[in-house]
Amino acid sequence: MKKKPTYKVPVATCAIVLVVGAITLGVLMETREMAPPRKYEVDMSGDVIGIDNGPKTPVLTKEEVKEEVKEEIRKETPKPVESKKEESAEELEEPVIVPSVPEGQAESAPSVKVPKPEIKKPTVESIGE
Repeated sequence: MKKKPTYKVPVATCAIVLVVGAITLGVLMETREMAPPRKYEVDMSGDVIGIDNGPKTPVLTKEEVKEEVKEEIRKETPKPVESKKEESAEELEEPVIVPSVPEGQAESAPSVKVPKPEIKKPTVESIGE
């Protein structure tokens, strides 16, 4: 009789490789040197424009400033949708009563008798080698 193949060795090998890789990656991430902050300005194409000595806050164009002002105004104005939600929340607070039997049916449901299946007792047979 053939033995079924077990995969203990390949699974163990893969598990060991994954654990060692995770540990190595963790060590490398902790010990790597971080890049220093840029001291020069770069445009979208990657060309160096000049040395950056200015503040670290972003400089916005007129269009971007207008967009931010519009967004702030939108956030400040109250929305009428919220009042509708409050009204619906008040309506939902009342409990809804659902009948246990649908309206068209009678209280007693017709019962169907199903015969009990016969369950045989398990027997233990000895296997001769």
